Amino acid sequence: MDHLNDTYNYYWLVFSILLGILFSYIALDLRWKMIVFKDFKYNVWLLSCAVAMGIGIWTMHFVGMVAMKMSSHVIYDIRIVFLSLIISIIGTGIAFLLMKLNPFRLLLSSLFMGGGIVCMHYLGVWAMYPNVLLTFNHLIVSLSFIFAVVAAFASLWLLFFFNHRHSMNLKWRILSCILMGMGISGMHYIGMWGTDFTIMTNPPPINTYYTVSSNSLSSFISVPALIVVLIMLLSNAFLDKKLLSQMEELNESERKLRESEKLSLVGELAAGVAHEIRNPLTSLKGFTQFIYEQTNDHSNKNYLKIMIDEINRINFIVSEFMVLSKPHIVNISVTDLSLIIKNVITLLNIQAIMKNIEIFPEFVGDSFLIKCEENQIKQVLANVIKNSIEAMSAGGKIYIKLEQKDSYLVISVIDNGEGIPEENIHLLGKPFYTTKTEGTGLGLMVSKKIIQNHNGKFEIHSIQKKGTTVKISLPIEQSDLEQVKTNHKLDKDPSLQQSS
Repeated sequence: MDHLNDTYNYYWLVFSILLGILFSYIALDLRWKMIVFKDFKYNVWLLSCAVAMGIGIWTMHFVGMVAMKMSSHVIYDIRIVFLSLIISIIGTGIAFLLMKLNPFRLLLSSLFMGGGIVCMHYLGVWAMYPNVLLTFNHLIVSLSFIFAVVAAFASLWLLFFFNHRHSMNLKWRILSCILMGMGISGMHYIGMWGTDFTIMTNPPPINTYYTVSSNSLSSFISVPALIVVLIMLLSNAFLDKKLLSQMEELNESERKLRESEKLSLVGELAAGVAHEIRNPLTSLKGFTQFIYEQTNDHSNKNYLKIMIDEINRINFIVSEFMVLSKPHIVNISVTDLSLIIKNVITLLNIQAIMKNIEIFPEFVGDSFLIKCEENQIKQVLANVIKNSIEAMSAGGKIYIKLEQKDSYLVISVIDNGEGIPEENIHLLGKPFYTTKTEGTGLGLMVSKKIIQNHNGKFEIHSIQKKGTTVKISLPIEQSDLEQVKTNHKLDKDPSLQQSS
């Protein structure tokens, strides 16, 4: 019998360690990215992780065996070689399956991972039997098992437990893979150190159909290694895209949550502010109503009537401010949209004239009746037109066009003011975002909310230094068309109004 010396080809030795680290990275990276899957897909990718890790451990072991300078007479039983591969996959699969954010499960996973590495190693060594006689140093064998379990524990703890947010950082994943790779290769070479190999000169007969020589071993193990590389390419093509998509969804959810928190805060403020505003409004309305009833001057009565109407509208707007915190019951009625626009223009025309701004309304069509909450639409239009006025510090023109397009009545408010930078348009309507020095950013947000509640569309198009166009589209419900026409006739026929 010839005794085998534990001498190595150091190029193959270093290569085996690098392979252990590389395959650990592929498998652990897959396992970390599996958080994007659920149910069946989760189980499929869990199997992929187990296959990648199992093959990686197996490949590292047999590359390490190639690194050992052996006699050309050494052969391997291919059945046991494949059995060692299956054991490696099963051990890592159970470890990945048990892995949860729980210390006990971490320890259990580490035992299965380390145990799978050790069982695969000694089965791979046993595959050289019966032409090689093996003797083991039990103390060193125990040491190799402990080394594998500790390395697996450290690697999995670092990847899944050590400041879970930090595990998203590439450097922590790389460090985890280095620990796992060193654990696999360290266990292998400790185990080889505790194993004595003696080639038998007269081995018992073995069916050559089930054997592979040590010279052919390197090409034999390349096929499973290619499978791992294929799994890695598939993961990079699919998993990374899926992960990025989920990260974007998470960021969007966080953004909506922050916006919701702001709205909640605004709602709380609105409840308090509304109460404080209503108290002086009640006094103003009472005294104005008293003066209106006492005066006989017809022109003064008209002005006082306008004041009372506007105080009522302010009171309603204060109530509508509560829409930020909870739904508000509104009074929907059939209304002429052109009359709403005219009333708003009358209200804001003095402010426009003071800034040397002309407002030009244009109504394309004959009928502009629609079901809506009149005061809310007034509020939206007043806010939009007021924004246009404030955007033209040097004077200019505002065009307000009302027309029907398909099943919508579309109001276009066009100004030739300063405009808005393209990169900022998507921010308009966000809470507390404004381009005005004294604005709060709540006006457009409330306006958009009102139009959404009317199942309409609110669009803003702007070119810097040229102007801004705001389009408000409100749907015309076909089922209410006959009622709209009837109400329109009643409004225009004085005799019918008097008789009613």
